[in-house]
Amino acid sequence: MRLVLNPGVTPYRLFDGMGLVIHARPALVEVIEEAKADPALLAHAEAAKGLVDADAEAVAITPELLRSRGRSGVLFAKAVARLVIESWEGVEDPDGSPAPVTPDRIDALLDLQPVYEAFTLHYLGRWLIVQAEKNDSSLSLNGISAGAQTTAKAARRRAKPAPAG
Repeated sequence: MRLVLNPGVTPYRLFDGMGLVIHARPALVEVIEEAKADPALLAHAEAAKGLVDADAEAVAITPELLRSRGRSGVLFAKAVARLVIESWEGVEDPDGSPAPVTPDRIDALLDLQPVYEAFTLHYLGRWLIVQAEKNDSSLSLNGISAGAQTTAKAARRRAKPAPAG
């Protein structure tokens, strides 16, 4: 794995070949954190919290809760898209003229299922993979905890001490 410490130099060019090209800057930590604080996403999270609290004793997940989680993903993708999309090609107004990039038009673009899926897969995919790995990490050993399994074999013999001086 390579780590590039200057990811903001080149904007992403998404959906080339579909008749639609979106130019977006990279979603760095500040973008993701700002998207998490999007008012629509926060309001939805409060409503979803009410569903979880109301259904805390139930064993099964309700259809309302499942729809709520899906809606959270859409709202998050739209919040990120509004922050990162700088320009596009192939997006037109009803009169056939090129559509300017505005928050409302970005939301309308992501309301199209193929665009939403492509955006989440190709653009947010890297971030989502990191989140999945982070959420799937086992506990680290700390003192007497045994949450994580040892992955390396022990050394066969002790290393010689470094020469003094």
